[in-house]
Amino acid sequence: MIQAYLYQPLKVFWFCVFFILISLLLNGSFMRLYSLSRDQVTISEQIILLKKQVAVLDGQVKKARDPAYITRQALDNYDFAEEGDLVFVFSE
Repeated sequence: MIQAYLYQPLKVFWFCVFFILISLLLNGSFMRLYSLSRDQVTISEQIILLKKQVAVLDGQVKKARDPAYITRQALDNYDFAEEGDLVFVFSE
């Protein structure tokens, strides 16, 4: 019976393919490959997002090197006053 199949190369080929597919399914290689593919897509999206964030931060660093920008931030955010400014103080 087995010898009859051995003389038919096409059936032997399909049996080998079937056996390989079953073994890959059972040991989890297909699931691992699918998981890695999904992870690659996720990581690629994260890389794109992080590159955009780096570009924004680079722009902020370039602004922070400008003395006029630093002065404007100090005046706006920390209620500093420049020399010669009129400051009103209200008591409560």
